[in-house]
Amino acid sequence: MQQDQDLKILDEMIADLGGSRAAPTCDLLLEHLQAARRYLLGSMPGEYGLCLQQARESLASIPEKAAGIETRKNLRYLIDSEVPKQRRSTAASAGFPLPSLAPLASAT
Repeated sequence: MQQDQDLKILDEMIADLGGSRAAPTCDLLLEHLQAARRYLLGSMPGEYGLCLQQARESLASIPEKAAGIETRKNLRYLIDSEVPKQRRSTAASAGFPLPSLAPLASAT
């Protein structure tokens, strides 16, 4: 299952960054990855994708050596694998408009 694989990758990245000497420079990246993990487990794909994007943005401000090449590759993989899922869910829901709420009847 894709979610299990994504979760494993996130866990490895979090463990690697949390235990590295460069942790102070990677705090923001670590925070975004931990949030992405929570949203993945909570089945919140929009928020999950946003946290991955934010992690990528914070990665840009970290020296290459501090974050590591493997972290960059894993993050790119997670983002690339998330895009098709978002397109499928958007396409599936496009034909089904949300029901409108009827006004509540007056209690008086």
